[in-house]
Amino acid sequence: MMARTKAGRTRNKASRVAMVGVALWFGMSGAMATERAKVLNIYAWPEYFPKSLILKFEADTGIHVNSTVLDSPDTAETILSVGHSNYDLVTMNASPQLAREIPKGYWKKLDLAAIPNARNADPTVMSLLKTVDPGNQYAVPWMWGTTGIIYNPEKISAIMPDAPLDSLDMILKKDVAAKFAGCGIGLLDSWGDVLPMVSRYLHQPRLSANKPDLDAVMAKLQEIQPYLRRVSTAGYYQQLAEGELCLAIGYSGDAMIARRLVSESQGKVKLAYSFVREMVPFYIDNMVIPADSPNSAGALAFINFVMRPEVSASVTRFIGFATANAAALPLLEPSVRSNTLIYPPAAIRRRFELQNAYTPEEARSFTRAWLLFKSGL
Repeated sequence: MMARTKAGRTRNKASRVAMVGVALWFGMSGAMATERAKVLNIYAWPEYFPKSLILKFEADTGIHVNSTVLDSPDTAETILSVGHSNYDLVTMNASPQLAREIPKGYWKKLDLAAIPNARNADPTVMSLLKTVDPGNQYAVPWMWGTTGIIYNPEKISAIMPDAPLDSLDMILKKDVAAKFAGCGIGLLDSWGDVLPMVSRYLHQPRLSANKPDLDAVMAKLQEIQPYLRRVSTAGYYQQLAEGELCLAIGYSGDAMIARRLVSESQGKVKLAYSFVREMVPFYIDNMVIPADSPNSAGALAFINFVMRPEVSASVTRFIGFATANAAALPLLEPSVRSNTLIYPPAAIRRRFELQNAYTPEEARSFTRAWLLFKSGL
């Protein structure tokens, strides 16, 4: 009898301890969740969300923002594919990235009721976005632009007065590239941007993983490899601004950033941008929320904040990328709206091409070929 009573007391004590432990665990989990709701982790292209914007959002909402620089969409895709990235908001290109990621469940459907300012998005851009995001359920467009050639006109003309500025010959023609190697040639570290341009330069109908076609593309890149100084998507615009590079395949918005850096440093470097005749790649960078975001509510609040017309306009003024916020356009100065680098003329816009979406097998082939090319630098 005594033994049974003692055993009962022991079991009751153990049960109480277990219940206290469970209560503490849930309390800690609740506290952690509450704290996490006050933090927003962003993974975005450089300059997309300037410090002044972040500070204003933090002051308005009480949510602290941590920002990590995204320098390669392929790296970002690898991180997100593993899961539990701890990111709440990511800027991602419409095609090919979102085109292949949305069907795989990478992103969370947007609660449109929580982001009324998303209605400010440019209808034309939203229509193009529907080709990769049917129904516009997952992505809000932020900035858009083109890929072309950024160059230092003074250095280029001093070396080659008749340089073919409107052609990829500037970089992909061996004899021409050799002339500019001394002043520095750069290439984006993005097969998704570079390989289709090389393919078109070779008059291929589209970038293909078919071995003879891909071999021809990579052979052309290997031909100019000795003349390249930098293959990078992060920071190359700073080297252009500082005169370490005189020529690069780059983004139109980065050309504007480089010009701003020159102005801020009171430098004398001049930079120009060319839409090449072979093709005009067009990109739409979007705000998307990872499916496993710990703070999707905070991400929605941020999207709604930056889609205010005055906020979007201030970012375009600062970085020089074209805003996808139609309501922001009337707030921009005529000098910005008429800048053909930011808002190209109709003849150029008619040539815009979104990147193709590739099968996983094709993407793996292109990635392997690109890594092999870079390993030889």
